[in-house]
Amino acid sequence: MSPDLSVRRQVNQALRRHRRPLSAQAWCAECHRATRAQSKTLAFIYRSLKDYSGLEFSLVRPQDRLVDDLQFPLVCWFDWSMRLCDDVVNQFGVDISDHFDETQLDTLADLISCVDDCVRRAA
Repeated sequence: MSPDLSVRRQVNQALRRHRRPLSAQAWCAECHRATRAQSKTLAFIYRSLKDYSGLEFSLVRPQDRLVDDLQFPLVCWFDWSMRLCDDVVNQFGVDISDHFDETQLDTLADLISCVDDCVRRAA
């Protein structure tokens, strides 16, 4: 399945209407306050999810719901969660595939915490 570009455009427009963009550093700081995740995890999530989703991630916030607000199942390629698991292995040398289930994650903060917890446990 390919991304729904119309939905992607709609989500980006909605985000632009209500938010100001943050620099990558400010975005990581805001997400750190919400999750206490490591800066290396936050920088990785910012780059990766921006790439998978095509969303303007400088406008996305930790409390955003992955399905209801960001429409992740529609704006991403169907295999985004598998790509994320593969990219975590490549970036951190940690296999999170047994612990990562995107259907159990409600918000971006939940996703960040899940990945960060797996990376921390493996360290």
